[in-house]
Amino acid sequence: MADKLILQASHLNSYYGRGKARKQILRDVSLSLSQGEALGIVGESGSGKSTFAKCVLNMVTDIEGALIVHSQRPQMVFQDPYSSLNPAKTVGWILEEPLRAIGIRDKEQRKKRVEEMLALVGFSPSLLPRKPAQLSGGQRQRVAIATALIPGSKLIVLDEPVSALDVTLQAQILRLLADLQQQLGLSYLFISHDLAVVYQLCSRVAVMSGGRIVEQGTVDDLYDNPQHPYTKQLLAASLALDG
Repeated sequence: MADKLILQASHLNSYYGRGKARKQILRDVSLSLSQGEALGIVGESGSGKSTFAKCVLNMVTDIEGALIVHSQRPQMVFQDPYSSLNPAKTVGWILEEPLRAIGIRDKEQRKKRVEEMLALVGFSPSLLPRKPAQLSGGQRQRVAIATALIPGSKLIVLDEPVSALDVTLQAQILRLLADLQQQLGLSYLFISHDLAVVYQLCSRVAVMSGGRIVEQGTVDDLYDNPQHPYTKQLLAASLALDG
């Protein structure tokens, strides 16, 4: 793994709303992500993990502290691909759209890039005329991953990308993500409520509660020797689900 930082947050605070309704969400968050690394951000709903992801994607701009992203056009893979993919468009159109958005006007160049990306996620060009409703959940998530990767970003934010899938499909998508990370030199910010899922893909993990990071370290350290009571609670919940 390279030591070059692709993301660094230092004493980051974030806010929603204005005036008297302005509410602080993130509180003194400091963490870093190296090039080629997968970092898990774990916590229950409302812990602040998705807000941190939105800060990275510049979707939340009312912030204090420092947030430096050393990557062009970081992209996001959402939890529910059926909601994130345009139901009226074909797979081919959906995959070409990010290329049009970054100014690739040559149709043959776009077509070649689309076919290359389809092959990387395990599909053939025969999928191109289909619409999202004609795909299985696992197929839709592969298309969503391909859509995030196709502009060429090296930083991918994954927001609960397997939680809507059954266990078998979860394992397939996690293997695909690991393969793509190795092949393309990707860095992942992996948002999840499930430590067991994070353990399968990530090398490090940060645990969030109440907008703060309460514990962070390698996945082995947190899995084998959790220190914070909240981490222990999350781990117990993950082990119970696995059992």
